[in-house]
This record gives sequence, C-alpha cells and structure tokens, in this order.
Amino acid sequence: MPGTLNLLLLPILLVFTCLSACDSSQQTAIEEVAKVKFAQHENQKVFGNYTIHVNTLTTDQLPSEVAREYKIARSKSKAMLNVVITKNIDGADKPVTGTVITVARNLASQIKDMEMREIIEQDAIYYIGVISVDNEENIIFDIEATPVNESEPFLMTYRQQFFTE
Repeated sequence: MPGTLNLLLLPILLVFTCLSACDSSQQTAIEEVAKVKFAQHENQKVFGNYTIHVNTLTTDQLPSEVAREYKIARSKSKAMLNVVITKNIDGADKPVTGTVITVARNLASQIKDMEMREIIEQDAIYYIGVISVDNEENIIFDIEATPVNESEPFLMTYRQQFFTE
C-alpha cells in the first residue's frame, strides 16, 4: 500500500532515476533545476512541534491501483488535496491523527465542496479530499488542522493552479 511518504517522495524518486541515467555535466544541471522546483513547491508550515504538509495533484496522476484502492476517480479535471500532520518527537517527524477541515475556493470566491477523509496505513496518516477543477483554475485551500490532544487548530492557506488540458 502506498502511503503519504510514497506520494510525497515520488517526484524525488523520478529525479534520482533521471540523475542516474545522465552524465555528470547533465547531472549538475538537473540537480539545479530539481532544487529550484522543490523550493517553489515547499508546501508545509511549522507550528511549534507540529508541521502541516500539503500537496495537490490532478487525480489522473495517481497510479491506477492507488486510485482503485481508495475509490478515487482518475481524471485531469479532478484535483486531490493531501494533508499530513506530523509531530517532532525526539528529532523525527512522526505522523499523527487529528481533524482536518478544508474550504476550497477559486479566485471568484466560489466555494467548492470538499470533504476530507482520513487514510491510515502502516507508517502514514493522511487526509485527502477531491474537487473538480477547470483548466488554469486557481484554487485557494483554507486548511484547519487540529492534531489529536490539541485544543486550538492550526490554520494554513495554500494556493495551486491546475492545468487540465
């Protein structure tokens, strides 16, 4: 079963695969591009000992077996939000359960219905929600994450443009 870390590490694994197939001059150029792209997609926010990690993708990018297992329709016009709550315990980030509520809206302030659901796997806990999107549509996700045993939610806003064509 693929977990959050699998979904988050997939782009990094693709870069490493490409790097191993390149000569050293190409490798340096690819490493620089990879650093720039990763920095642009830094999707986390720290709240004391907790970190909220966020990523999005169109569901056509999900492997078919993952989509089938979690009953997610694969489509370029469906976007999936993935939220992970981690807590720093003894210097390592460990996933924790909690409550995640998300409001998704476009730039015209039209609210998109998004129900988040919890997925628990061996070493991963994540919260996913799926919405419909149009080509070049910008979606603003207002995320409220409350880790278990915490009384106050952590608030985070994340914006992503989707390309469906």
